[in-house]
Amino acid sequence: MMTFEIKSKVTKQGRRAGKTLYYAYPMKRQKLSIKDVEQRISESCSLSAADVRAALVAFGEIVCDCFQEGIGVDLGEMGTLMPFTQGRLMDTPEEVTVETLQPAKVMVHPKKNIQTALGKIRYRIKR
Repeated sequence: MMTFEIKSKVTKQGRRAGKTLYYAYPMKRQKLSIKDVEQRISESCSLSAADVRAALVAFGEIVCDCFQEGIGVDLGEMGTLMPFTQGRLMDTPEEVTVETLQPAKVMVHPKKNIQTALGKIRYRIKR
């Protein structure tokens, strides 16, 4: 379950400028530690926690190598990780250079099962 708190913000633009508006903001986000991931994987298959750890370290290195080459990584049933960047808007084609590219980010393209899981998240607003 994801828990949210209510925060307020005074808007500075638009038709509601100067008004105090309220929104849900996630509280401390929980995450599974790498040790817990290793343990869960080792319990669900024949790999030891050490084998899982070694595979995850190698996987991380492979992802970094691929990203440095501008190559995405297919994660099978999880989806795809893709490096992504775009250029700033320039006035002329001649101004478009490598220097006008924004810093790269990771795009996650989840498969249907991940999208389904995201659709089943339970939410709670702490009042």
